[in-house]
Amino acid sequence: MTDREPHGTPRVGVLRVLLVDNDRKAAARSEEGLRARLGEQLALSQVPSLALAIRSLMEERFDAVVLELDVADASGIATLAGIRGAAPAVPVIVYTRVLDDTLAIRALRAGAHECLDKRETRPEGLARMLHFALERQRRISLLEAARVEAAHRATHDPLTGLANRELFLDQLDRALAFGARYSRKTGLLFVDLDGFKSINDTRGHALGDILLKAVSGRLLESVRRSDAVARLGGDEFVVLLPDVTSRRDVAFVKETILNSLRAPIETGTADALYIEASIGSAMSPLDGATAKDLLDAADADMYHEKHQRRRDRVRSLSLESPEQSIEREPPSVGESVSYRREARLRAAAARGEFEVFYQPVLDVVADRIIGAEALLRWRDPDRGLLSPSGFLALAEDTGLIVPIGEQVLRDACEALERWRVSGVASALRVAVNLSAVQLREHGFERRVAQILAETGCSPEALTLELTENSTVVDGEMAMETLRALKGLGVRLVVDDFGVGHASLTFLREAPVDGIKIDRRFVSQLLVDQRDQAIVASMVRLARGLGLDVVAEGVENGEQSQRLARLQCFAQQGRHFSEAVPYAAMTALLAERTRLRFRADPGWGPRRVEAKGA
Repeated sequence: MTDREPHGTPRVGVLRVLLVDNDRKAAARSEEGLRARLGEQLALSQVPSLALAIRSLMEERFDAVVLELDVADASGIATLAGIRGAAPAVPVIVYTRVLDDTLAIRALRAGAHECLDKRETRPEGLARMLHFALERQRRISLLEAARVEAAHRATHDPLTGLANRELFLDQLDRALAFGARYSRKTGLLFVDLDGFKSINDTRGHALGDILLKAVSGRLLESVRRSDAVARLGGDEFVVLLPDVTSRRDVAFVKETILNSLRAPIETGTADALYIEASIGSAMSPLDGATAKDLLDAADADMYHEKHQRRRDRVRSLSLESPEQSIEREPPSVGESVSYRREARLRAAAARGEFEVFYQPVLDVVADRIIGAEALLRWRDPDRGLLSPSGFLALAEDTGLIVPIGEQVLRDACEALERWRVSGVASALRVAVNLSAVQLREHGFERRVAQILAETGCSPEALTLELTENSTVVDGEMAMETLRALKGLGVRLVVDDFGVGHASLTFLREAPVDGIKIDRRFVSQLLVDQRDQAIVASMVRLARGLGLDVVAEGVENGEQSQRLARLQCFAQQGRHFSEAVPYAAMTALLAERTRLRFRADPGWGPRRVEAKGA
């Protein structure tokens, strides 16, 4: 832009200018003035309104905008704001009929590059102002690019382009804060390359750099876009896995990384490089609630794995008999607490200490049982009967919720079929809670179909309850699973409605059949007018969307009556019945249906055993 034409106009190539003015004569004068100075360099488009200007800026590229503030559909600073919103990087010259100092200052603060009064500035002067605006924008762009580059260098590793330690710790702190606020889990992998120092020392740093870049690329290919990869220094990398549901997710990414690193790394020479890695893992909040604790736990687990692999190599080369081999060491400090808890839970599943209880759902108008919810209980020999709040989070963290959940589902389907055959409840529906871990399990819908087929249970009799938050992680994948489940013919209900992240869009697009109003709204129904208004709105919303609605946590008759007045007739809670074992539920159904039921001594409260757990 330093070359100049004889008359002093900068040679800028073809300039694409958008002229926004609804006064045809004024627009013609402006165009004439620009062409007098720019000639064939000017490519000008003229529109009379803000709407057309925005459309033009969205569809075409312009180098500058000449703007009259008062147009057909807008006036004042609002016109400028619309232009800046559509094209924030395009310089704008305000060339308007009425311009005072106050308006000029406001326009400059709103992003205008120049402000001209038509009464005081001849149209030919626009070309000079256009040059000034373009030059100012060029310098702003250069400064912004330099700022971005400096910020990137300060927060990224110069060799691999990955986040450095400073940026990674900030990302980890943010992920942990999000997890603490929304009860989500954060996974962390600590990756250390085995034998890298030897490669660096014997084959040169240039080859080591090629290796580090290749490893960085494979780490990025092994994770989701929402995950983060960083190089802490040397041959140490870390992988941040925000918003995971269990250790199975972390283990899956770890295995994916190990598989990716097994392939040879091309170096541009005749010999390819092979590299192995030791990877330690940790997950909040079980292994730590702070960035330091989580990094320490993952680091300790990495060294434990590295040491174990070395011992395995020594053992494989040893001539000793198996009886003389070294026994496995106890868990490292980083994994000892979670290891003991997981071992206890796994043993409980293997011993069949889990049971399925059932809590009835009533139609309070017809005074009949229309459904039941299958609820898991742990009959611990030492602590007695435990509710899920005491162990469910650990079951999800360890992945044991998958086999346990499948057995709960099988028990519920078998119970349904037994009740149907006996005539106790031919139209009863039983609801089984789903974990986010199960929704993410590959082929989960096929396991449900298999259980339905093996038990003979009708899909229409089975309801699967999912929490609002269970679809937040990998939402589209969860939605595909829900559609597949709906294709089997089962009913889907959003549990704990009102306390999670589900939106109206989710209710509209997801194949759900109903909602369950969370007990927290029901508990305050009689004392808080806001909760009463919320429940009434939920009921109207569900009815409007064609969804069934159930209120859970009904504790007394007053709450039940108030819910009925709000048109919520399907209710569940201790006011009607506690959750009871299979035999008690069978007796309750028989009494309600006024049938004489003869219990089958071979059919009692089935204990849940996680096969293969």
